[in-house]
Amino acid sequence: MAREYGEYLRRGATVAAVVVDAPGQNAAMAEKLALPFPVLSDPDGTGAIKPLDVWDGEERTAKPAILVVAPDGTEAYRYVGVDFMDRPNDDEVLAAVGGVGAAPIPETTGTVPHLDPAPGPRATRLPDLGVYMRGVRFAMEAMADRARDPFDKAEAERSSAMAERFVAAQGATLRLTKAG
Repeated sequence: MAREYGEYLRRGATVAAVVVDAPGQNAAMAEKLALPFPVLSDPDGTGAIKPLDVWDGEERTAKPAILVVAPDGTEAYRYVGVDFMDRPNDDEVLAAVGGVGAAPIPETTGTVPHLDPAPGPRATRLPDLGVYMRGVRFAMEAMADRARDPFDKAEAERSSAMAERFVAAQGATLRLTKAG
C-alpha cells in the first residue's frame, strides 16, 4: 500500500494500519519501511482489531486484513488473510476503493515524527528483508510446482507473487537511492 499510496489518495482513501505492537515499534517499522500512513497501536485488540473481527485469539495478534469503509460507514470490501504473507493484490483493493466514490484526498509529503523508534526484538533490518523475500519467492515457487491440491498451488503462487512485488519494489527503491 505504501508503493501505491498516491493512488489510494487519488481514489479518496485514508490508509492506516492497526497492529498489536507498541507505539515505539510501530514508529521503527514506519521509519524503516518509509510508510506514508500511520501505524496505530492496539496491543490487546479491544480498540479496533476485535471489534472489526480480525483478532487471532490463538496467536494473540491481528489477522492480516484490509478493510475498505465507504464514506457512509458501511464496509465495502473485506480481505482477511491466513498469515503475514497473505495479502491481496493492490489492483483488487484499489478497485474496491474506487467503487465507494470518495472524493480525492490531497497528497502530502514527508512524515511527521511523533515517537522515537524502538524496534522490537523480532525486527528485521530492511536490507535483510530483501534477502528473506527472495528466499520466500524461491521456496514458494518450488512449493507451487509440487502442490497437488489446486488451493495449495494457488496459495503458494500468491505468496511467491507478493514476495516478487516486494523484491521488485525494494530494487526500485535502491536504484532511486543510488541515483539521488
